Amino acid sequence: MKRTGLALGLMLAAPSAAHGHPPAPLTPPAGPMKALARPPAANVKLTIDAPTPRGSWTMRVANEGEVPVRLAADARLLAFALTPRGARNAVRCRLPADMRPADDLERSLVLPGKRDYVETFEPRLYCFAAKELDALTPGAILVARLGWEGKGTSPPLEVAPIDGVEPAMAPLKSIESEPIALPDEMTPALETPASPTSDASLDTPRLELVAKSTVDAESPDNVSIPVTLRNESSQPVVVQFRPETLGFDVERAGGGGVELCSWPAMRAAPTRELFTTLAPKKGAAELTVMLATYCTGNILDTEGLLVVRPWLDTRVSSGQSVGLRSYDGRIDAKSFTFVRLHRGAVEDPRARARMQEQ
Repeated sequence: MKRTGLALGLMLAAPSAAHGHPPAPLTPPAGPMKALARPPAANVKLTIDAPTPRGSWTMRVANEGEVPVRLAADARLLAFALTPRGARNAVRCRLPADMRPADDLERSLVLPGKRDYVETFEPRLYCFAAKELDALTPGAILVARLGWEGKGTSPPLEVAPIDGVEPAMAPLKSIESEPIALPDEMTPALETPASPTSDASLDTPRLELVAKSTVDAESPDNVSIPVTLRNESSQPVVVQFRPETLGFDVERAGGGGVELCSWPAMRAAPTRELFTTLAPKKGAAELTVMLATYCTGNILDTEGLLVVRPWLDTRVSSGQSVGLRSYDGRIDAKSFTFVRLHRGAVEDPRARARMQEQ
């Protein structure tokens, strides 16, 4: 019995030895575990071609690698940091939230290796407030970012790997351009406002029509245009300053023709109540009108930046028939109003993004 018990004890103490194997360790070996290698980032570069401080710019996204990737090909995802000459801090520009895509699916594009995606855009849509517009000056340093803020690998993504394509690429929330300086070039002639109509005669009243510099509108029905008429003369001036004597020349930034927008109905017969008397030396009156009332063509059909020049024409609204000596002429506004239209009058699905032709 003693020999049997001894043998049984030896077998229980070393069960692995009975099968010719060394004992398995009860705990893992000390030391750090080997980390998994992270895939390399895609070799995708963003550049901005800005031939003028204001006017059309071009975005180029180049896949300089060999592996195709999925790209959110949409210039609405751009954001800018602009540092004017002598400034310490950069001015930040981006589209309002309702003009930016909500995800990376709307204009997704497979960008093969050694191919580019190119899109033209209007920088003043992004740098729209007064401080931001002022930063679009010659010599300002520009850095652009395309995509979404934040880090991580969860959607939305600007650059994403394609399932099943090897080698795998790490996704990117955004890509950033190298700094460039905006050139010393004049603004396009389109945006140089015409001088107000004037007359050398001292008897002619000197009136000035002033427009607000920017108007931000979510839809065509929200485009309200404030205009102010000032009397620069030393004498009071009687004038019919009413919605029906106003009009607007409207053009989409970047060209495309001018739409002449005028009062759509017959004007009422003159009565004394329709006339305004402007006091001498800066006497003024102001009107705010809705642009959609005047523009009945297709200029408000699609979102974007509009260049609006108001004018006043009282040549068919004389006060002579009611015994008034009134101003009867045409005045163009001293400046333009830039309208950022978030949404057009008609549903305008964006064209499918396309790569640059080789």
